[in-house]
Amino acid sequence: MAPLVILRPHKSADAVLVARRARLRERLASRLGATWLDVELARGVPPEARAALALRAHTLGEPRTRQALAQSLRHILDNARLGASPRRGQIAALRADVLAAADQLERLIERLLEPGILAARGLAQVRVLLTDGGGPLYVRGASQDLTAVVVRALTQLEPAPEW
Repeated sequence: MAPLVILRPHKSADAVLVARRARLRERLASRLGATWLDVELARGVPPEARAALALRAHTLGEPRTRQALAQSLRHILDNARLGASPRRGQIAALRADVLAAADQLERLIERLLEPGILAARGLAQVRVLLTDGGGPLYVRGASQDLTAVVVRALTQLEPAPEW
């Protein structure tokens, strides 16, 4: 059975939300365009703007996805602390920057593993942090500081009430 998507059918922010079954095309777009959708969600595009975004937000919020994100962060942090080299084919994280952001990364890992709802925007920011080879986790002099990016992701994980 196709998952439900909740959409805002009009561009107006005060339009009512509508629930319907996701179409095959939308489910495929959610899987095949995951990286691009993560970037959009991380920038603050609301999940209800399009079905593919809603489906991607749902996937990011699943416990197994949250655990995988936390595990990836733990692996990077542990390798930095041990001075270990990345596996073949992996990009090396910036050890000094990771160690400088260690406390915030620990808190981010803990928050990802805590029960409860997390906002798609923050989850997407974590995924983009991990997968962007040109981002502050992997490139010195990237446009943003790693610690600031981690703190922002932590803040954006908290769901905002809509009332």
